[in-house]
Amino acid sequence: MPIEFWLPFGLTVFVASMIPGPSTLLAFTHGATSGWRRALATASGNAVASTLQAIAASAGLGLVLTQSAVLFLVIKYLGAAYLIWLGIAMWRGARDSSALALATDIEGGFSGRLFSSGFLVAASNPKAIVFFTALFPQFLGADTVALGTLVMMVMLTGLIAFAVAAIYAGLGARVRAMQITRKTMARLHKLTGGLFVTGGIGLAVSRS
Repeated sequence: MPIEFWLPFGLTVFVASMIPGPSTLLAFTHGATSGWRRALATASGNAVASTLQAIAASAGLGLVLTQSAVLFLVIKYLGAAYLIWLGIAMWRGARDSSALALATDIEGGFSGRLFSSGFLVAASNPKAIVFFTALFPQFLGADTVALGTLVMMVMLTGLIAFAVAAIYAGLGARVRAMQITRKTMARLHKLTGGLFVTGGIGLAVSRS
């Protein structure tokens, strides 16, 4: 496919991905608490989830979600519950100075927790599948539908998801480099936790 195809598609996915949300906020927080290199595990989890969502959209699950209100609500409420739980955990952790050792634990080499949290936060939003379902056809006409093109679109979506999360993690790492105090770090955890709870509640009460 020509650059006239890939450039608009890549820019559209990139701009949409750069909009602050739970995944980017999590990447930022992990970058601030664990450093940029460790936070790349978060970016990887986000990329894997985004890739699977793009595959699901390509397979038609997005159409199923738009037609099945019950299935959409189940996935939405499960995602909202996870965001609220994660937010409360961050808030409670900020009050316990020893809980801030989460960053130390992760920094010590166990990045699986970063990956899983990045994956689960990204996967908890069913609207991403609906978004990809609406987006892909805009770039695939009846004469351009090909498995190879679709595979490349899915792969590019995953790469962009990784890059965006890595950018936010880098911004968080810049905060870490400022060597802020433990008290300020605790406030960051509280702010992040509060935003996750708010986002979870907002997702639960949203009508779409």
